[in-house]
Amino acid sequence: FRDYHPEKFSGQGDPRIVNEWVQGLETIFEVMDCPDRYRILSAQIQLTGDARLWWNAYRGMRPGEKEGCTWDKFKELIREKYYPAYYRAELERQFLALKQGTRSVEEYEREFTRLGAFVPNLVSIKAKRSRCFTGGLLPAVHHNIVGHSFQTYAHTVNIAQEVNASIQREANHDRLQPFASAIHPQPHQFNQLLPNNRRTKRERGKASRLTGGSVRDNQVQPNRSKFHHSLL
Repeated sequence: FRDYHPEKFSGQGDPRIVNEWVQGLETIFEVMDCPDRYRILSAQIQLTGDARLWWNAYRGMRPGEKEGCTWDKFKELIREKYYPAYYRAELERQFLALKQGTRSVEEYEREFTRLGAFVPNLVSIKAKRSRCFTGGLLPAVHHNIVGHSFQTYAHTVNIAQEVNASIQREANHDRLQPFASAIHPQPHQFNQLLPNNRRTKRERGKASRLTGGSVRDNQVQPNRSKFHHSLL
């Protein structure tokens, strides 16, 4: 057990520390395939300071529970002591109010997982976890995936990432469209840039109708009087 360098717990500091401490121990126990009764023995070795005094006092008042206390019961007791109800309620409020906003799906999912660790009652069931996650996505993303059934929470996250990326690509394409037209004009735009004598007869006729003149009037005519005097 000590080879995995488990953290000590003193009961002081941020209330979230106890949750992180319990999760760290559970990870070690799962790797070791540790039996339930040895989990409590290993955990109490890591208690120091106020937390050690609290646990000794609890066992002293309930000597009959020494052998009957399970790991789940120990987690419940230590969370009740060092993870107060008012603090859990505040984290639950933050979790339920969490929205994607300006975050990417990846950033939103990280914050969702971080807060979800403190409210396991809301995310322990796969379907409930996925519903909470999709409910906080951007409306455009949520609209495209709501009503679909996904096999796992990870699958839900992957689909949300793909949908979000697709929406961003479309938005970028729409924003760049006016610039693309300016850089690569359509044929009729090129014709507007050509001198009048290089346009087709049809285009010159169209231009004259718009300006009120005739095709011939809009053509460049030589200065006849100047040309006539030069011959004299």
